[in-house]
Amino acid sequence: MRKQENKRRKDRGFTLVEIMIVLAIVGMLFSFVGVKVIQQYKKAKIDGAAIQIASYQQALQAYYLAHNNYPSTAQGLDALIKKPSVGKVPNNYPDGGYFGKKELTKDPWGNPYRYECEDNQNFTITSDGPDGDAGNEDDIKSE
Repeated sequence: MRKQENKRRKDRGFTLVEIMIVLAIVGMLFSFVGVKVIQQYKKAKIDGAAIQIASYQQALQAYYLAHNNYPSTAQGLDALIKKPSVGKVPNNYPDGGYFGKKELTKDPWGNPYRYECEDNQNFTITSDGPDGDAGNEDDIKSE
């Protein structure tokens, strides 16, 4: 009789309390991991914006080498993909442009990059960052 009783105990499986404890532990682990994943995702977007700005800077350097000036603010970054029609219009503009793409990329949050160059010699490219508002501490700027 004793053997039969021990066998039944082994066959019973887990109790509800044991299952709840395991679920609580797994939930706590996922909450810690989830926070880290979200932080890394946000950091990856910021890094992605900085990389895209660097690619615009390289295209602007190629534009500068060909025309001895950067596009004006009025011409904008569009001058990297199509020949400008305002301001200092370049004579020898290449067919493919300077950016290597047919359209400008947006920042990781879906907003266009802002470009400013008033003197055709010094420029700034800015992403408004995660909040999409210009002029605050989360903006990402070219250096």
